[in-house]
Amino acid sequence: MEQVLNVPGRPHRTHRPQEHDRLKEERHMTDAQDGPAVTLTISQDRELAVGAAESGVHGFLNVRAGGIGPAAIGAAPAAAEVIVIDCSGSMASPGSKITAAREAGTAAVLALRDGTRFAVVAGTDRARMVYPPEGRLETADHDTKAQAADQIRYLYPNGGTAIGAWLRLARRLLAADDGAPAPAADFRHLLLLTDGWNMNQPELLASELDACRGLFVCDARGIGDAWNALELKEIADRLHGTAKAVLHDADLRAEFEEMVRASMARTLSGVALRVTPLPGSVIRFVKQVHPVEHDLTDSGRPTTGRTVEYPTPAWQDDEERVYHVCLDADPAGRPRHEDLQIGYAQVAVASDRVAAPEPVPILVHWLPGDAHPTRVSAVSEHFTLYGEFGRVVADAYDAHQSGDLPAARDRLGAAVRIAHRLADAEKLRLLAEVVEIVDAATGRVRLRQAFDRRHLGQLVMLSSRTTLLSEDRSEPPPPDGDRPEPAEPRRCPHADCTALSPAYARFCVRCGQPMTGGPDQEQP
Repeated sequence: MEQVLNVPGRPHRTHRPQEHDRLKEERHMTDAQDGPAVTLTISQDRELAVGAAESGVHGFLNVRAGGIGPAAIGAAPAAAEVIVIDCSGSMASPGSKITAAREAGTAAVLALRDGTRFAVVAGTDRARMVYPPEGRLETADHDTKAQAADQIRYLYPNGGTAIGAWLRLARRLLAADDGAPAPAADFRHLLLLTDGWNMNQPELLASELDACRGLFVCDARGIGDAWNALELKEIADRLHGTAKAVLHDADLRAEFEEMVRASMARTLSGVALRVTPLPGSVIRFVKQVHPVEHDLTDSGRPTTGRTVEYPTPAWQDDEERVYHVCLDADPAGRPRHEDLQIGYAQVAVASDRVAAPEPVPILVHWLPGDAHPTRVSAVSEHFTLYGEFGRVVADAYDAHQSGDLPAARDRLGAAVRIAHRLADAEKLRLLAEVVEIVDAATGRVRLRQAFDRRHLGQLVMLSSRTTLLSEDRSEPPPPDGDRPEPAEPRRCPHADCTALSPAYARFCVRCGQPMTGGPDQEQP
């Protein structure tokens, strides 16, 4: 049997469902072309028993931007950068922390691309402008960067830690200054350094995380040993950045330079993921699962019709991200043993210099019964394991904090077993700082008698970083064999829907309208 896939904006084409399609990655890419382009592919677990519909229909969207250097797309995008340096009293103990922070802040400013709008802020129990002295952004050039570097030399530690106040000033700088709009920036970035945790106005931190979400990306770094891993991870998760501890003060300068260079390397803005559930289905969630896990569900904004748009931060050249989309679909009255389209995904690109990909269909293949899926695609298993890794690491951290060492050991053993299955060398290296790995495959470990507690916090913060599925771990699709000639597709009888469906379909694959005329097929 042939299945006609209907996706707006592309010609109809046929696909013959086979048993092996359960594990086969469907790839729908733009035609090979020269110049900048964004490509989109989808990998799905389509087969789902009607009695297990609550499991949802899952798809993994791989989006890649290539050939998007400044020369190819016309110019480097406008960027805005705020650098917040913790200047609380604890930064004086030891004094190497504030010294490293001054050097790192200076290096970060000097790494800014000329033309970038920027500011430097000192964070204590309040937020204070370091440069420029007024509450605004300055334009980076040789002179302004030198002036900012000169002011950073005079940073001194004094006072408490109120990260919510730091975020509030960063938000005002990046969004508005005394009610006047800030100069338009294609990408807004906050670099935040702290050696402690939010001690003042916890309600302000919570409200500012809500207010700042979607406005800028925040990369948070901890120095010393008094930072709160869960707090830094929450800040990074909510603001779609990264969290990490810099374990050696001397490494802070290189870390700051790397973060600013990565920020300056983002060349393509105005890229949005769009998901359209067809009638009979709804969006359950949309998450980024690579390179860092972020839940995008609440950031979606309705556009036209049933489409929901999810903005994405600016992209670097040759960058690849993976998104996990889950739709809830109602199997009532729908055919069994057929590929049915329940939605589609697409990528919108604002630049007319960058080729956008064609949309891809989201499919379900209903089966009788109520058994939950027992086999999943390699891509689905890969990112599901990363989600489980983050949960067991968080459990291990909580158990260790509460003094339950046997539980911490067991959870860390589970983390080792998962990291081994994922072949994630970085995660295994971090785990080896905390436990002695006896057998990675089974997760047999011994908790080290003495270890640097910061390594466990580092593991928590880096647990949301993922790898792509390597080619040698993915299953190649079996040969297709000979394809029979497709039967004549049938057009939807609904006046407002002219979608084509397979000849054997009893319902329109787009709107769900019952088909009229033709053979009266029995539903399996």
